[in-house]
Amino acid sequence: MRVLFVLLLITSLSFAQDDLSLGKAALEKKSYDQAIQSFQKFIAANSRNAEAHYYLGETFRQKGDIQNAQISLERSLDFNDEFEPAIASILRVYGKLGLWDKAAKQYKMAQKYHKNSVICPLAFGQTYLELDSLDKASIYFSQAKEIDSKNIEVYIGLSEVYARQNIIVLAVENLRTAVHLDSTSAFLHYKLALSILKNRSLNATQITEVMLHLQESIRLDPTNDKVIYDAAYTMYRTKVYWREAAEFFKKYTELKKDNVDAWEMYAVSLYNAKIYLEAIPALEQSIKLNSKNKELKSMLGHSYYLAKEYQKSLDLYKTFIVDSLSAEEMYRMGYSYFQVKDTINAINFLEKTLNLDSSNSDAIGTLAAIFLNQKRYDKAVVQYEKLLVKDQKNITALYWTAYSYFVLDKIDTAKNYYKRIVALRPNNPQYHQSLVQIYSLQDSVDKGRYHATLMIGLADSIMKADPTKTVLQTQLIIGAYKSLALFEYKDKNIPGAIEKLEKGLTYEKEKKDEGLHLFLAQMLAVQSGDLQLTSAEAKAIRARSCAEYQLVLKINPKNQSAKKESTQMNCGK
Repeated sequence: MRVLFVLLLITSLSFAQDDLSLGKAALEKKSYDQAIQSFQKFIAANSRNAEAHYYLGETFRQKGDIQNAQISLERSLDFNDEFEPAIASILRVYGKLGLWDKAAKQYKMAQKYHKNSVICPLAFGQTYLELDSLDKASIYFSQAKEIDSKNIEVYIGLSEVYARQNIIVLAVENLRTAVHLDSTSAFLHYKLALSILKNRSLNATQITEVMLHLQESIRLDPTNDKVIYDAAYTMYRTKVYWREAAEFFKKYTELKKDNVDAWEMYAVSLYNAKIYLEAIPALEQSIKLNSKNKELKSMLGHSYYLAKEYQKSLDLYKTFIVDSLSAEEMYRMGYSYFQVKDTINAINFLEKTLNLDSSNSDAIGTLAAIFLNQKRYDKAVVQYEKLLVKDQKNITALYWTAYSYFVLDKIDTAKNYYKRIVALRPNNPQYHQSLVQIYSLQDSVDKGRYHATLMIGLADSIMKADPTKTVLQTQLIIGAYKSLALFEYKDKNIPGAIEKLEKGLTYEKEKKDEGLHLFLAQMLAVQSGDLQLTSAEAKAIRARSCAEYQLVLKINPKNQSAKKESTQMNCGK
């Protein structure tokens, strides 16, 4: 019977101890009602246990039931007036109740029994902090710091005091110390980042530090979606650090896939950071969650446009009321129609763009390009000249204006535009080539010869400086020698024309220039008829001419001029 009694006693104590442990675990999880029930159960079997009364009082205090907290904590101290956790907790209760005399008495008791402990100074500092009595809070946190300069709670408390006093530098400095003491605390890294952000203006170094601490906080606790969201929103609301905000929202949306606001801010952050390709799926998801947001649809339409998804961009913009579109959106539709080869709608929307914004250079330029492609040169020049009113040095507009006037047979007007181009880009041989062509038509031999000679010199210099441009520059040089040969021919200097063409041959790596060899064959044919030549000389020149005709026909068997002229020369006989 005695053994049975002992076993029952042990079992009873074991169950009671379990109640205390269960209460502590519940308090840790902030399950206050469950904790209270467990502690009260334990106290029912252990009414004089100071620790249990303390935990019950502390639970009441954290729950906000200050009256019951006072009763339980005072009971704890009745059983053990030196129990430091109970003293610290009752200090906070007396502070809440405004019982400062009692609080002072307990604090003196703490100093008597626990002179070298920071627990009570910290509790008094936190009490005054909760009541926004910052000067007194600072005194007690400083006292705690003198006792233990490595206590993290001291620096957190001082940081909060300085933050409320708007002394951000000292708030940050104290949190940096706390992070130095415990670099593995996700909470401290996050709190430091937020503290730095309270500066009125941030420099690059500070924002880098903020990012590092936010990233470290999330690395240490990657599942804390609240911290990730707060980090994302903190960056987002600055309306500057869009890329950083997007980085955090990406992490958050991976954890919380159905948060409409988060997806929207994620999409907007990517868009404003100009990360358009990544913005597309985020915008699509955001619109899927909230299909009524027109602003997001506009962003998605623009992103499709920039990604060259022109049909998708059009399909989205077509869901808008046309009159609600901005000039820029009208232009995107016009350009997109141009890209999908719907020129009728392209012209329609580009003209609507210009009705809203007559100075839209992109719309003018695209409209000009469409008319150029359609060979409506009279309409093309109208648009290109609008661009030139805005920018007289617009090379593209100058070139195509000149070209259009040339095709329209307004040679003098075209020539004036080409002269303007050459004045702006004197070292570009291609622009001199255009003038050479015009001067050859106008029989301005000397001017044509001048520009052709410049072409050769410029192209040769470019080719030597950059061998990758050899093919294009060689073609320009050969073309220039053809022009020089033409000018010699017009001056009735056939030997001079042959000489220029032969110089052109020296730049030809493979004998494939049909025009060059045909021209040479023709000039040799003319030269062979010179009456001042001996019979042998004329025969040799004729043979060279026939050889050139033969080469032309090898390059292009369908060349009718070569066939006809070689027959007239009796080349096959």
